[in-house]
Amino acid sequence: MNIGTGKSRRRWKESVALRNIALLYGEIAFIGILNGTIGTYLGIFAIRLGASNTLIGLMSSLPALITVLLMYPASQLVNIWENKIEINKWTFLFTRIFYLPLAFVPYLPNPPFFILLVVALLAIPATSANIAFNVMFIDLIPSYLRATILSNRNMLLMFIQTFTSTLVGYLLDRTRFPMNFQIVMFIGFVASMISLYLMVFLKPIRRITKEERITIDWKKIFSSIWTQFKDIINIFQEDQSFKRFQFATFIFYLGLYIPMPLFGIRMVRELDFSNFVIGLTSTSSGLAMALSYIFWNRIGRKVGVRDALFWSNIGIAVYPLIFIMLKGSSEIIFLSAMGGFFSAGFSVFMYMALLIFLPVEKRAEYLAINGVISNISLTVGPIIGTQLSNIIGLPPVFFIGTAVRIIGTYLYLKAIPKE
Repeated sequence: MNIGTGKSRRRWKESVALRNIALLYGEIAFIGILNGTIGTYLGIFAIRLGASNTLIGLMSSLPALITVLLMYPASQLVNIWENKIEINKWTFLFTRIFYLPLAFVPYLPNPPFFILLVVALLAIPATSANIAFNVMFIDLIPSYLRATILSNRNMLLMFIQTFTSTLVGYLLDRTRFPMNFQIVMFIGFVASMISLYLMVFLKPIRRITKEERITIDWKKIFSSIWTQFKDIINIFQEDQSFKRFQFATFIFYLGLYIPMPLFGIRMVRELDFSNFVIGLTSTSSGLAMALSYIFWNRIGRKVGVRDALFWSNIGIAVYPLIFIMLKGSSEIIFLSAMGGFFSAGFSVFMYMALLIFLPVEKRAEYLAINGVISNISLTVGPIIGTQLSNIIGLPPVFFIGTAVRIIGTYLYLKAIPKE
């Protein structure tokens, strides 16, 4: 290879990488709008349309169940697809096209059930889409820039999402129902399509010189739905410390998800909060989370992963208990900020704790198992919470959520080795 050819290739790689970075920043900005519209207000829309507590719980549980069943098949599909950017585009297209019908649900019979149906259906391609994006990202950005790009994307996402949710909440209260929510759902759909359009221009930083015909053994792929559970049992038998950690994860996440659908139900039906106030709770939580990562990083270096996870989990554990005792909007907005503060610590140290248990040769399998376990909690937790609320009312369920979170925190202390 001559010098001119080498310089030309370096310039080509650098220009492609820089273009990819700009496109990734642009597409995540529109995802921030999507999260600040549909992501924040879809559940509130369903509640205001008359959705039952059970249906609100199913809106969280059904997508999680689909993710549990399809995670292994989806990962295999992504692995055998030669062009990772291509499968990323197709899976995201089939995911986001489902956002459009949300703008028309008030015209349909039983609108809350239709929302549930849409949420369940879009979870099918979304399982592959999420895996495909993470795999595709490696082909788009040089390794030495990935951490920086990811952190910048997350920060941009959080700020745009919080700004959007606040503005949308203000506008929702100034437009008649249900047209206000229909407009918000349509804005979310348009934002998702613009994000997808920007992905069309992404290019790999290395040239793909040969395209191979894709042959997919669908029977083999979907048979892995059942073999994944056998693999989990085998790994748990071989690695008792990882099993204890995953049991703690299941319990703590169960405590997270049991009261999860009830926060919105209480704010709408019992406290009669406006859409703007509900948006402010999301805003305060998101901003506090984004601004507190530096603090938690310092705490982690000082006390270690195990103790830092303990303190962040305790803060998350008492959140439902305090929430059910408050009634004022300003108090709950402040509490949401505190929840975001502790959630930032949990997201950091939960991941760092998980890394302790990952053997080098089986990292992918262990990460997949962690995803399956957490989604099982998400599958059963909201159903338990909403059914209990129908029997004993909302306040006792928030107490139960706090108790289960405290038990999970204790189990984490037992499972994670001292440093």
